[in-house]
Parts: sequence; C-alpha cells; structure tokens
Amino acid sequence: MLKVYICEDSKDQRTRFESDLTDILKEEFSDMISLGLSSGNPDDILDAIRADNTLGIFFLDIDLSARINGIQLASEIRKIQPRCYIIFVTTHSEMSYMTFSYKVEAMDFIIKDNAADVKHRVRQCLLNCYHLSNHFVESVNKNYMVKIGSCVKAVPYDDILFFEASENARKVILKAKNSQFEFTGKLKDIERELGDKFYRCHRSFLVNRENVINVDKENSEVVLDGGIVCPMSVRLGKGLY
Repeated sequence: MLKVYICEDSKDQRTRFESDLTDILKEEFSDMISLGLSSGNPDDILDAIRADNTLGIFFLDIDLSARINGIQLASEIRKIQPRCYIIFVTTHSEMSYMTFSYKVEAMDFIIKDNAADVKHRVRQCLLNCYHLSNHFVESVNKNYMVKIGSCVKAVPYDDILFFEASENARKVILKAKNSQFEFTGKLKDIERELGDKFYRCHRSFLVNRENVINVDKENSEVVLDGGIVCPMSVRLGKGLY
C-alpha cells in the first residue's frame, strides 16, 4: 500500500486537487493507494510521515506560505523517506531548476494552468509510482536492502557471505562477494529478520548458509565461498555440522 500526501497552501486549490485525486484513487487504485494527509502546513506533512513509515507519494506546491517552501519540504521528506515519490504541482515553472540544487529527485513537475492536463498527469504519476513500488518489492524479496546515509543499496542474498559486528558502536559490516558495507544496525536484529538463511556461528558473525564451503572444527573456522574465513565458536558452531 502507498499513501498520498498533498501540501498546498491555497484552500480552494487543495480542495479541488483532493477531489480529483479521490476520484482517481476510487476508479483505479482503491486497494493499492490511499490518501494519507492533505494540508497547507508542511510541518503537518513531516509529522505525519514520522509517525507512519508507509511509502509516500507527495504532491507539493512550491510557493507555500510557511516557514519553508515546497522544495525545502521535499528535501526534508527525502531525509525521512529516501525512496518516496515527489511530484511538484505549481504555477512556478521557472523554479524547476531549484529541484536539482536541493537534490530532491522529483518524479514530475506539473504546471497548474490546465486542470484537465493536471488530472491526467496525476493519474500517470500514480500509475508510475505503483509500478515502481511493485518492482521494488520484488527486488526486496531477492536482495538485502542496506541503508547508508540517505542512500539504499540492494545486495543480492546469494552474494552475501556474512554480517559482522563492527568495532564501531551500533554498526554492522556486510561482506559480500564483491563489496563491503558498514551500516547502522545490530547483529541480533539482522539474525531475527533473516531467519534460517543465515546462521550465527560466532557472537560477532552471521554467515550465509548457502555460501558455506567447509566447516573446520579443528581450527574453529567457517570457510566461505572465495576462501573467506570466519571464526566459529565451539558452542554456536554445532549448528553447521
């Protein structure tokens, strides 16, 4: 499920946009996309998405009568939801270049001067968002998603060798066949999330069962694909042999 958020400071325009959007959702996306919040206050939008992590589609006016404009709001939204979809709906076409300087990665920039065209473009944006989100779900089923700063990287499960508790507090190292990442997390949470595909062979290591080549009981080591070696505790290692 996706949620739509609208931030438009003109009450009349916001009401009209809500009406058009509601019609589109009922006709084509009733079980897939819902209206989360419509407001003229950007802080209302930010508060709402901090309380609800459902992936959002944001239709934002640029010239808001508030402490921040729509582009600045988009930048704040992107920090909370790196994967969200942002669409600007505005009369200020000359401000489109600012979206690049703020690095908000807008999906579309819709000009308000033609109501029929706006409705058509909104429908197309919703359709694109739905297809993109479905593709992401399929990707999640095949990949482990690592959040590093404001970026999300997809690492195929088949490529992961192990997770290791980092020397840096509250950090975990993901070691893959051709890459390595350090990110914020806890090994016990990852172990719980991934289930039986991965095994805790040591208090600091969680190995991918599919990539275990050999279990060396004599030296208390697990040999992984590519000859990578992980330590193995006597007690925990019993689950691998």
